[in-house]
Amino acid sequence: MQRFFVPAEILAIETIFCAIVFLISFFIYYKIHELYRLTEYRGFHYFSNTLLFLGLAYFLRFLVFIFFYGQSDFLFENARLDFRELMIFSVAFMTYSSSASVLYLIYSLSWKWSELLRNEILLHILALIFAVFSILGRPFLLLMIQITLLIVLLIVIVFSYKKYEPERRATVVRVYPLYALLFVFWILNLFLSFRIIPFEFRFFIYALSIFVLGIIAYRVLKKI
Repeated sequence: MQRFFVPAEILAIETIFCAIVFLISFFIYYKIHELYRLTEYRGFHYFSNTLLFLGLAYFLRFLVFIFFYGQSDFLFENARLDFRELMIFSVAFMTYSSSASVLYLIYSLSWKWSELLRNEILLHILALIFAVFSILGRPFLLLMIQITLLIVLLIVIVFSYKKYEPERRATVVRVYPLYALLFVFWILNLFLSFRIIPFEFRFFIYALSIFVLGIIAYRVLKKI
C-alpha cells in the first residue's frame, strides 16, 4: 500500500483545526437541540442538524489526517482495503456530510414555504447524489455543486429575511448574522479546499473559521 507523508507541523495544524471545528460544532448542536426539545420549533431542529453534519464532516477529515497521513504504520500494516478505496469512501462521506449540513441550513429557513421541504428524505437523497459525484472523480463538478448550494443558501437568507414584516425584523436580525457567519465559514473553506484561495493562506483561514464558529457558539450560549 502506498504511503503518504506530510510535514509533522502541517499534520498537527490540520488535526487540531479539525478537532476544534468538530468540538465547537457539537457543542452548538447540543445547545440548539436543547432549545428544540423545549420549544419543538422545527427551525431549531434543522439548524441543529446543520452543526451535527458539519461536525461529522470535520470529524472524518480529522480521522483521515490521523490515519492516512500520520506517522504510525499500524493502518498500513493491518488494513485489508487498499489506500484508494479508503480515500474514496472518506471523500464520499465528507461530501455527503458537508452537503447535508448546507441543505439543513437552507431547510431551517425555508421549511415553512412548502410541505415538500419538510421531508428530510429528499435532503439526504440530494446529499447522497453529491457524494456519488465525488466518487466518480469529478472535482470541478463537485465544486460547482457546492458553490451552487452556497448561492442558493445566500438567496434563501436574503429572501427569507425580506418576507418578514418590518416590525418583526428587529427580532429576526438577532438570528440572521449566524447564517451569514456560517456562509462565510463555508465559502472560505470551500475556496481553500479547491485552491481558489492560495494554500499559503490556510493558517489565516483556519483562525478566521474558528473565530466565526466561536462567535456562533457564544451567541447560542447566550440564547441568541
